[in-house]
Amino acid sequence: MKTIASRDNAAYKALARLASSAAERRRQGYTVIEGAHLVEACLDAGHPVAQLFLSGSAAAGGQADALVARVRPAQALQLADTLFDSVSGVESPAGILAVVPTPAGRPVPATAAFCLALEDIQDPGNVGTLLRSAAAAGVEHVLLSPTCAFAWSPKVLRAGQGAHFALNIVEGVDLGAFVAAFAGATIALCGEAKASLHDTDLRGPVAFLVGNEGAGLSQALKDAATVRVHIPMPGRAESLNAGVAGSIALFEAVRQRGVTLPKDFDTDEHG
Repeated sequence: MKTIASRDNAAYKALARLASSAAERRRQGYTVIEGAHLVEACLDAGHPVAQLFLSGSAAAGGQADALVARVRPAQALQLADTLFDSVSGVESPAGILAVVPTPAGRPVPATAAFCLALEDIQDPGNVGTLLRSAAAAGVEHVLLSPTCAFAWSPKVLRAGQGAHFALNIVEGVDLGAFVAAFAGATIALCGEAKASLHDTDLRGPVAFLVGNEGAGLSQALKDAATVRVHIPMPGRAESLNAGVAGSIALFEAVRQRGVTLPKDFDTDEHG
């Protein structure tokens, strides 16, 4: 395995640019995933890894030997610990990260069984939480409006904990057009809605609509939805975090459906 000890090395410089710049990640169509769990999830999903980087300590300890064996020899590089720490996005680096191509989302069929649509959600932690909940609930398609946080940013990836590789994530979506074309029910989460989430039939094809942390859903999207619902809150809080609210809604659908996966969910591909 080639060892890199200089900040002038071209591979290190390229990695540092990707790790530090969202614009560079979007321009190149690559992102950085960190930690053995995320790299394993990526490889298990059959997603390609362009480069695998190990810190000197991780390489010496054999912590990533199994991961190294799963990529081509030329793809695995060792960084001096100080160099690795300088590109890591966490306080206590585990010594393993990878550069991977950002997947392009597939078109979402109008007949999809279980979808989640996010409008203008800005916080990477909320986006990652919602992706993680969506994967756990059996959602296949997640659609993001153009002004949502970038789904494949390192912060969202860390919050998603591997969920990205179990989902079809489609960014830059015209959600109004999606709602108009969707054959199932579109469920807008709105604190002011009269209908309760718990009293709404979620057993058929559904797409949940979750809005911005402060402003909520746009009026246009609320008007276009099949139904607006609120989450009953008997306590004193005025509202719920967007990630929490969306997660509650997804698992209310799971509760109503039982644990059976939606009909369009391919267990062989995503199991």
